This record gives sequence, C-alpha cells and structure tokens, in this order.
Amino acid sequence: MKVISILNHKGGTGKTTTTVNLGKALAMQNKKVLVIDVDSQSNLSQHVGVEEAQETIYEALCGKKSLPVIDLGDNLHIVPANIDLAGADEELKKNVNGYFKLKTALSNIHENYDFILIDCPPSLDILTINALIASDEVIIPTQSQYFSIRGLQTIFELIEELKQNLNPDLKIRGILLTQVNNTVINKTIQDTVYEGYGDLVFKTFVRQNIALTEASYSNQSIFEYNPKSQGAEDYLNLSKEILHG
Repeated sequence: MKVISILNHKGGTGKTTTTVNLGKALAMQNKKVLVIDVDSQSNLSQHVGVEEAQETIYEALCGKKSLPVIDLGDNLHIVPANIDLAGADEELKKNVNGYFKLKTALSNIHENYDFILIDCPPSLDILTINALIASDEVIIPTQSQYFSIRGLQTIFELIEELKQNLNPDLKIRGILLTQVNNTVINKTIQDTVYEGYGDLVFKTFVRQNIALTEASYSNQSIFEYNPKSQGAEDYLNLSKEILHG
C-alpha cells in the first residue's frame, strides 16, 4: 500500500487532474484506490461529482470522527472536502498533534487500499504538511513553464526538512510534466528539467489536451469522458510507470 501526495504550491499545475485520472487509471487495473481532498476549494470533490457531502475531511481532522469515505464505484473511493476546511489551519495549530491528524486517521483504513492519493492545496500550510507526514511518496505535477520549474526547489527543501524531522521515509516518486506542447520554448524547458533532475522526472508526460478540461467540467475522469484521447493515453501510461517502472 502506498500513500502518495500530489503536491505543488503553485496553482494550475494539474494536481487535481492528476489525482482524479491517475486514481481512475490505477483502479482500472484492479487496484483499490482512495483519493483524498485536502483543499478547501474542493476541486477534487467537485470533479468527481461530490458537491454536498454530509461529512467531509474537516470533521475527521478537527473533530473526533473517522474519515468519511464515499464509494465512487469500480475500485475508486473519495474522502471529500468543502469550504469548512478553510478553518482547519487555525484549529490544527491549536492541537499538539495537529500535524499528525491525517496520518492517524489513515491508520484505521489504509489496509483497505492499494493506493491512497492526496490532492494537496496550492500552498505549503499545515494541511499540506499533514499530507506529507502521512505519505510514503510525493508526485509533483509541474507545467513546462519557466516559473513553474523555478518553484521546484521550494518543494524539495520542504520535503528534505520533513525527512529530517517528521517523516524520514518520505521520498519523491517523480516530477510529472503537464500541459506539454510542441513549442520550441516548451521543449527547451523539458530538456532543462530532464537534465537537472534526471531519474526524478517521470518518463511519461501529460500533453496539452482540451479533453482533460472538458472532462472536469463534466464531473468525469478522462477515461469516462473520452477514453481515446491523448489525456487518457498519458494517464494510463503514468499509472503503468508507477506500477511497473
């Protein structure tokens, strides 16, 4: 069983898209998958059509309830979030064990799954640190753009600090290049990432594909919306690289 945080403190890098579609791709290969929304914007929950859940991750982190798991069918489950999570930061900081709440909550259910994917918020706050402490690995979706690449070092420094103090077994599973196109500057940036980070970069990358955006608006994974699209091909290849790479 692997717990994997999908992390980038910059918005628009494809964290939620990756969580949904990688989760679905793994589930299609007979893996039991749980996706967890730890972003108060609840984009992950909305993407899979869960918009008004009676209970969310907020009650588990800030109260005494267990994680509310919703069955999405076909080996895929979700722990949803909503706007209430915006108040979790202050609540968790008041608790001496506030940074370990998610890890504790997962200890009761992790044996039920092969993969748990955590969609982190676009910030390096206490919710993100909760996710990283609870995780075995980190996937970093990154746009093939100059400023996105520059931000990688901040993430690396946070992970290294957590490894030294709170989660020594945490490792980077890979940097995932997203929204890749055929422009000269895009290819130059890709080459720079591969040269700088080597084996830490997934061989699979996600091409710019309008179907991925359309799928999110339709509250579907790319495999439900357009299984023959480039987006479906890319995320299926990513899941195979994670399983066999």
